[in-house]
Amino acid sequence: MKVTRLTKRFGSFTALDDVSFELRPGCTSLLGENGAGKTTLLNLLARVTDPTSGDMSGHDQIRVGYLPQRPALYPSLTPVETIRYAAELTGTKHVDPIQLLKRVGLEPVDRSASNLSGGMRQRLGIAQALVHDPELLLLDEPVSALDPRGRREVLDLLSDLKRERMILYSTHVLPDAEEASDWVLLLRQGKLLMEGTVTDLLGSKSTIELRLFDDPTSGTDWNTLAGVRRVTKNGSTWTFESTDRDIAERAILNRILELNVTVQSLHVGHPSLESLFLEVNA
Repeated sequence: MKVTRLTKRFGSFTALDDVSFELRPGCTSLLGENGAGKTTLLNLLARVTDPTSGDMSGHDQIRVGYLPQRPALYPSLTPVETIRYAAELTGTKHVDPIQLLKRVGLEPVDRSASNLSGGMRQRLGIAQALVHDPELLLLDEPVSALDPRGRREVLDLLSDLKRERMILYSTHVLPDAEEASDWVLLLRQGKLLMEGTVTDLLGSKSTIELRLFDDPTSGTDWNTLAGVRRVTKNGSTWTFESTDRDIAERAILNRILELNVTVQSLHVGHPSLESLFLEVNA
């Protein structure tokens, strides 16, 4: 499915501004600060609201399942009844409610939705979104109400589900996005700021920290190294921010030999989605 120049305005406020991307099989995470336009984009893809302008090619030919941030559940229905009712609404036959509930880690308890915990309601919402076997599954903060064990179960479930369909989910838990995602979309103030695989976005960047015994060096000794875009010193630690990890490492090691200094410690830190997110939203 291809999204082209998608825009959504509410009066004079532009919630989503000229956003284009292509959804592919697998799991895509949608990142952004509060107010970045994540929920607006999910609502457009879920057909909850119409765009002001833009095109969603192929959108009308696929089944879409949607879990909003607060699952829309009838409070008086039990989990099994909820699944049966959702199946009737979508015209879906041959659904085994108990098997579907177990797939999302929820036992078919004989309690109404209003008496379920937040985590159980979240799992029930995911099961409800899967009733009609959607080709596109949209999840708005699916792990927000879950404890660590529940979050682990949902991540494992996403890994299983993404083999069969397209998944787009928003999250503020960036390590989870890094683990579960094949593709990342990063929104900022309604605009698509970055997109790509986790590997593409993080590239070969790294942060290298160096400490020397009886350090005789100054900034002029390190400022012109290949593959290094910035050098800072905090106390006795030199920090090198690299544009290419391999080139920077070789340049630093060569300079250490040229200066004939003794290394106390050398640490290479690899970037994460969290560090990238903080950098672009600084």
